[in-house]
Amino acid sequence: MKVVLLEVSHWHTPLYLDALERLPDVTVTAVSDATGSRGPALAQRFGAKLYDHWETLLENEEADFAFAFGPHDELHAMGEALIEQKVPFAMEKPCGLTQHEVLDLYQRTQASGLFVAVPLIWRHSELLNRLKQQARQSDAKWRTLAFRFNAGPPGRYLTNGCSWMLEPKRSGGGCTINLAPHFVDLVQEISGEAIRSVSAVMYRDPLLTAVEIGSLMTLVTESGCICTIETGYNYPANTPEQREYSFSMSTDQFYARSTADGMRLVDASGQASDLHMSLNSDVYYDNFVIDILAPDRDSAYAGAGLATMHRVMRIIEAAYESDRLGGVPIKV
Repeated sequence: MKVVLLEVSHWHTPLYLDALERLPDVTVTAVSDATGSRGPALAQRFGAKLYDHWETLLENEEADFAFAFGPHDELHAMGEALIEQKVPFAMEKPCGLTQHEVLDLYQRTQASGLFVAVPLIWRHSELLNRLKQQARQSDAKWRTLAFRFNAGPPGRYLTNGCSWMLEPKRSGGGCTINLAPHFVDLVQEISGEAIRSVSAVMYRDPLLTAVEIGSLMTLVTESGCICTIETGYNYPANTPEQREYSFSMSTDQFYARSTADGMRLVDASGQASDLHMSLNSDVYYDNFVIDILAPDRDSAYAGAGLATMHRVMRIIEAAYESDRLGGVPIKV
C-alpha cells in the first residue's frame, strides 16, 4: 500500500509515524511540507519523495491512501483534491473552517463511496469502551458529564512551525475548535443522544494571541443530561505531562472519575473499583492508524468519519455563536 503524508509540519504527525513504520504492507512514498520544518527528516526516515506543497505532491504521485494534515483553511481544498483523485484518506479535525465545508466533503464522499476517517481519537480508547460497557451492564441513565482538557500555551504552535493556528482566519479559532471536538464526540458517543442546546463563554488575551485560550461549553442532551467541556491553552510549557486531562461523570447507577492511573467507578452502594488504563490520548493514534489501514476497514471501521465531524462542527459553531451573544443557549 502506497501512503502519502500531506503537510507534515502539523504537530500531530509524529503520533502516526511508528504505526506507519511498523505495518508490513505499508510504504510511505511521499511527504509534503510547505514550511520545510519536518518534511526533510520524514522523507529521509521513510525513503520517500519530498514536496514543498500538497498540491504538487498530488499532481505527481499515485497513492492508495493519504493522511491529510495542514492548516485548517486548506483542509477543504485538500479533501476536494483527494476525492477527485479517488484516494481514500484520513483527515485531521476539523476537516474545514466551517460546518458547511465539512458537509460538502461528506456529500462528495457519499456520492463517490470513498473511505474517509477522522481521528476523533477517544473512539479508539479503552476509556470509551469501559464506560459504554458499564452503562449497558447497569442500565444506567446519564445525568452529568464533565471534561477538562488544558493543553500547553499557545507559543508551542510557533515553535512547532504551526503559527497559522494562532491566526483566526486560518485556524477558525483557538482551543474550542482545536480541542473541544474530541469531547463533543465523546459526549455523543457516551450518552448515545443528540445535543439539543449549547452555551459557551470563552477567555481571550489579545496581548498574548488573537485566538481564545480558555473555553467553557455546556451541552444539554435530548434527555436533559448536562455536559460541560472546559478546554484551554493554559498548561505550563516544558513539563513531562504536557497537559491536564480530567473528567467526572454521573449516572443513576454509578459515578466515574479520572485518576492518575485511569478511572475509578463507584456504584450506588458506595463500592469502588479502580480500572487501569491510559488517559494519554497520544497512545491511541497507533490504534487509529491500524484500524484505518486494515484490509477490512470498509466494513469493520467503527471510528469517526466526515458525518460525525459535521455533527461536531455544528456544536462548535453554536458554541462560538453563544459566546458572541454573551453565553446564551443556542438550539441545535
